[in-house]
Amino acid sequence: MTNNETPIEWESQLHLDIRSVRALTGVLEYFHKMWPGSPARPAEEQEFVRELLKCMNKLELEYTFDCLEKKE
Repeated sequence: MTNNETPIEWESQLHLDIRSVRALTGVLEYFHKMWPGSPARPAEEQEFVRELLKCMNKLELEYTFDCLEKKE
């Protein structure tokens, strides 16, 4: 294995409150907007950011639904 390879078996978890989810979403949106493009940065990087943004949006949507259920 070279220095650039990451073992597939390794994974981690990240615990965020809703403020952190929203802050990270803002950072990712800004990064995506300012991304210089390929070949300055790897094309895979942009796709990774898009997928991470989708994940953040899903988390915020899940939070919204959970809060709606508690209010009723």
